[in-house]
Amino acid sequence: MLIAAFILVISSAATVQFIIFSWRAELLRTVSEPHLGEEGASLEPCPNLLSSSSFQEVATIYRELCPDLGGPTRNLRAVSLYYAAMRQLGRLASAIVPAAGAGWAEREMALCTQYATVMLSQRLERNMVLVQEARSL
Repeated sequence: MLIAAFILVISSAATVQFIIFSWRAELLRTVSEPHLGEEGASLEPCPNLLSSSSFQEVATIYRELCPDLGGPTRNLRAVSLYYAAMRQLGRLASAIVPAAGAGWAEREMALCTQYATVMLSQRLERNMVLVQEARSL
């Protein structure tokens, strides 16, 4: 009985680890792909939208400009949770090891900010394309 419980715990942990790593790989893939196409030139009047360095600012802009209307849209809920977890982990690491504490957590928080910026720019790009299509009709 003990061996079966041990196998269950190990396989559950491996499954959770796989889910987390595959989610993070998707996050990295999204951040690494180019996020401004030829329509990106039309986003130049609003450079402040895409140059923000704070995740909260980018997430707030995304929620204001792109509300969740119940459709198949990507939202930032999971990334927001990950960002909050990394912020707490960074604070904990800084408290334990003050000199080199939160380097990894800060890089992960920057990754979340980049992801939110990419999602915002993709959404704005799609909106610009739809506006151009509507004007041409």
